[in-house]
Amino acid sequence: MQTRDTPQNGLAGLKHWRYDLGAGLQVALVSLPLSLGIAVASGAPPITGVISAIIAGLIFPFLGGAYATISGPAAGLAPALLAGMLLLGGGDLATGYPLLLVAICLTGLVQIILSLVNAGRFAIFLPVTVVEAMLAAIGVMIIVKQIPPLLGDVAPLSKDMLGTILNLPDSLMRIEMPVMLTGLVCLFLMFFLNHTSRASLRRVPAALVVTMVGIALGYAFKLDSQYLISMPDNILDGGITPPDFSAVWQRPELWGGIILVVITLTLIDGIESLATIAAIDKIDPYQRKSQANTTLRAMGVSNMLSSFFGGLTIIPGGVKSRVNIDAGGRTLWANFYNALFLIFFLFLAKDLISRVPLAAIGAILIYVGWRLCEYRVFQKTYAIGRDQIVIFLVTIVAILASDLLYGILIGIAAEIAMLVYLLSPSFRTVLTGRLTYSQALILLQRNLFDLFRNPVIKLKQEEHHGLQHYQITLGSVVCFNLLPLDKLLHSFPQPCSITLVASESGHIIDHTAMEYLHQFEEECLRDGLLFRLIGLDNYYQFMPHSLSSRMHDAKLVKEKARLSDRSTLMSRIAAQYQLNFSAPTVGTLNLHDFIYLRRGDMRQESNVMSGEYAGCHVKLFDYSHTAAPDYYSEHRHTVLILRHLDETTALPELVLTPGNYLERYLIGFEEIDTPEIVAALREHRLYTRPGGPDPVAMIRRILPLLERHLSIYIEIRDGSLLAFCPGRDLATAEGIEALLELARLLCRDGIKA
Repeated sequence: MQTRDTPQNGLAGLKHWRYDLGAGLQVALVSLPLSLGIAVASGAPPITGVISAIIAGLIFPFLGGAYATISGPAAGLAPALLAGMLLLGGGDLATGYPLLLVAICLTGLVQIILSLVNAGRFAIFLPVTVVEAMLAAIGVMIIVKQIPPLLGDVAPLSKDMLGTILNLPDSLMRIEMPVMLTGLVCLFLMFFLNHTSRASLRRVPAALVVTMVGIALGYAFKLDSQYLISMPDNILDGGITPPDFSAVWQRPELWGGIILVVITLTLIDGIESLATIAAIDKIDPYQRKSQANTTLRAMGVSNMLSSFFGGLTIIPGGVKSRVNIDAGGRTLWANFYNALFLIFFLFLAKDLISRVPLAAIGAILIYVGWRLCEYRVFQKTYAIGRDQIVIFLVTIVAILASDLLYGILIGIAAEIAMLVYLLSPSFRTVLTGRLTYSQALILLQRNLFDLFRNPVIKLKQEEHHGLQHYQITLGSVVCFNLLPLDKLLHSFPQPCSITLVASESGHIIDHTAMEYLHQFEEECLRDGLLFRLIGLDNYYQFMPHSLSSRMHDAKLVKEKARLSDRSTLMSRIAAQYQLNFSAPTVGTLNLHDFIYLRRGDMRQESNVMSGEYAGCHVKLFDYSHTAAPDYYSEHRHTVLILRHLDETTALPELVLTPGNYLERYLIGFEEIDTPEIVAALREHRLYTRPGGPDPVAMIRRILPLLERHLSIYIEIRDGSLLAFCPGRDLATAEGIEALLELARLLCRDGIKA
């Protein structure tokens, strides 16, 4: 929820120029090598990637739609652009490039039209797993297509993946040793610098370091110009290629290909754009919410202008947006400053850019591709459900075997087939005579139609204490029938209270629907609306994940499940402290608006211990979340939340962090750095609200704990305390004991207001 102090876009955002200017410089240092690499991966002249980033930066701040997002060319669209260029050019990149610009311009026009009809909401129709599989397949395609230039093979690129794979043995026969050594060194540095735990080595963007090392190695090995980035002698004269509208108009045989490319680019651009802004919103320190249709329109205008100047497709970028937030960027003006710095680099460092080896760019792109398809992506999908990993793998194989558009359509078909299979009786019932063939076919047809039928069975409206209350009874809820429910939920006047009832008439709630319901619950909490989701107790979870698919089976739910080793440990500790225990994994709601719990996505808790202990109410649980751009990488900690039973007891609002942990998210807090506090806290830093209660008395109480556990994080908001150890994974029995000691130190006698 935005306040008067929340940074805004437009002219009002210019007052934050100091923060956005510094962030824009850091983004530009990352954007330059990435933009060059994306253009190379797309089969376009390298300068076109930088042109795209500049156009995006100059336009996005004036069109709005997001707040902390940086737009520009994206690696996710590179395979589609390359395929489109080869398709339209008959295998010739130079011929296909100006024709592709026409398709990019039309894609922008389609996006503008779609934004006017509020098409952004249709994104929920697509299965989440199919979208994630698309990104993973793109990662594989990027890696495979960058292996030849990494080895020194500059042969023309193949249009399809099968041809690229079959050509790899030939690339191995054309290895250029100096080029390969340059590429391997750069590849090692990309992985090492992005995964090192040394903060000093992570201050400079890895892509920039790799680019500079590549230039040095290029000079050392005296690499020939065919192995280097190609830049035009005159950027304004020979660096801009306009779209060839006349050639497309005069050649009707190109129209089918143009339409296919436009559909593909519109679909992928729209999906990635909406997914990225949603992910970046979740790590925005100010918790601002982007507007999907405004962003879609902004991308449409940007794509049209980019094509006029010879640029590539433009979408919000996760990596650059994360750099912007980490650097302290506050508004979309960071895009503008990023573009100005890129213009500066382009004109003053053109000769240096032309010395960047293609092998170094290939190393950067291989790492980008790896981030999209590494093994943790598969682990995350499998953790959600075996049904999802099947759809995930089918979609990836389909995309690699055909192309992005047909692969996505096959993935959607696989999702439909999976849901129908799960809802249909076993074929054994037909063979044993319990169902006739005609009955089985009728049931199969009914289940198929149910996937697209409105999930709302009944709507009941009544007034509770002057507040309108809406109770919605649901049937089966899946990605394909979410639109009517979404439209209904957002039609209710505010303020109101909403109850969703997962009824016995429903058969299944799929992964996409579970994610939607969890996000809506968080949205209601953020907007101050009362929301309840009841009835899930009778639905069986496919996997112990809060967002896994569920089927209605009350009998199976009631069967006692065997606890895992971790659950057994937590259950034993809960009994020792006379606390209640619940093992199932559920979504985490940030009831007290803790800064730490605002971060990331897929927030869930399990092995929950709760009850009264040492004069306060405690809740201790295993918590996990993901964070952009590593949406697949799970962060896990054991977290304690406590609140004093005596409401007259006051806990000062503060944040105590080990080192600089979460510093950029502490909006509205001031650091207390008096000599007494600094000497007492040593490696910790203390932040409080201006004019708030003096925290010294509380700090003195917990000093013994801080001396034994140097990495503990403590946050107090709304009279409640959150604590965990950032430097550790899930806490051991001793770690849990240390967290519970906070209750004894703070709540036994209390801190009187």
